[in-house]
Amino acid sequence: MTSDLVRGWAEAILGQVGAPPDAALTVTERLEAGTTGAASASETAMESVWDEEGGALPDTGPEAASPASGPADIAATLTFADGSAVSVEFAAGTSGTDAVVLLADRLQEAVLEETGGIPRPPCPGHDHPAVAADVNGVPSWTCPHGMGRTTRPILRDAG
Repeated sequence: MTSDLVRGWAEAILGQVGAPPDAALTVTERLEAGTTGAASASETAMESVWDEEGGALPDTGPEAASPASGPADIAATLTFADGSAVSVEFAAGTSGTDAVVLLADRLQEAVLEETGGIPRPPCPGHDHPAVAADVNGVPSWTCPHGMGRTTRPILRDAG
């Protein structure tokens, strides 16, 4: 898992949950020291600000080169105009499915609180939002109630 991958997932999810236009997404990756025995870790950060149509504008934060390998801890932070924020952290080795489900759950909850509970993404035929779940290894939006739950992948190319 890389910070670019987490950023792409977060941007796709934020578009689906209706992130406010002034929300800012920052993805930070802490790279562990490699086999050189260095005691320090380096950090890189990338930031997106959402436009009025819910899409990400170009990166506005600093971008630093990062080593191509080595374990990483990644954090995706969504900051709102009022200064409140939610951060979702992933340890090296977290599965993609688990990461997408957790990211969708936390970002959806934060946006719901910020926007006053507008149900996004909507659960077809219901007044509540769909919820993130692992459905047979596919991160999916599902109906939290009843039999025959409606599901659809969170990411278009998930599978």
